[in-house]
Amino acid sequence: MNSGAPFLRRAGGSPRKRKGKRAWRAILVLAAILAGGAGLTRFLGGSLFALARFEISGNARARTEEIVRALEPWRSANLVVLDLAPVAARLQSIAWVERVTLEKKFPDGLSVRVTERRPVALLREGAGLWWLDARGIPIAPYDSRGDATEYVLVAGDREQLPDAVALLEQLRARIPDYFSALSEISALPDGGFGMMDSIFRRPIRILGFDAPEKIDALLKARGLIDNRGWEARAIDLRFADRIVLEGAYGAGNSL
Repeated sequence: MNSGAPFLRRAGGSPRKRKGKRAWRAILVLAAILAGGAGLTRFLGGSLFALARFEISGNARARTEEIVRALEPWRSANLVVLDLAPVAARLQSIAWVERVTLEKKFPDGLSVRVTERRPVALLREGAGLWWLDARGIPIAPYDSRGDATEYVLVAGDREQLPDAVALLEQLRARIPDYFSALSEISALPDGGFGMMDSIFRRPIRILGFDAPEKIDALLKARGLIDNRGWEARAIDLRFADRIVLEGAYGAGNSL
């Protein structure tokens, strides 16, 4: 070996020292991240984000105080981690509430947008009256102070109510003039429905599936019935291609 050859060293120190520096740097970065995370957790979990305000809109029949009362269990809850699903479920248990839209309003508010159930008729049950929605489901006891609209009265077992309301909606859509004259509809024990209106002023018996066509035919035959003086106690439209007049002055007459 040439003793005069220079001894070369790599710049930057030994590999062991470099590894030690990298390890300490990683430890310092991790410590900084943990400290920052702990600080952020304390910040987000602090009183700044405690739920304190409820912004309620869209309700006309459901009372605001009733909605606020339903929300009370979540007052002071942390808004950051608040699960909105149970809040929505609790609000939808209120009689008039069909669905709600919830939105967090940071730092401490919750926006509650209510969509209410729409009454389409009144259920007569015993001595009481209930509002009915478009699915035939009772909403709440009727209160004339809350609504001056005139509704059709519906009577029958609760399992028959969806069909009765569906019939009303058919008449509303297809024969609006007759619907405006309709006052009462009830489910019949032998099938179909009985109706009372301000045009014929006598019971009309009808099936649900072809009711608009039958009512339209009856309206067209009204002049003939009046001209012939047929004073029936009831009109039965449950037969194919016939209008049957029942009663002392109408027995045996059909169109």
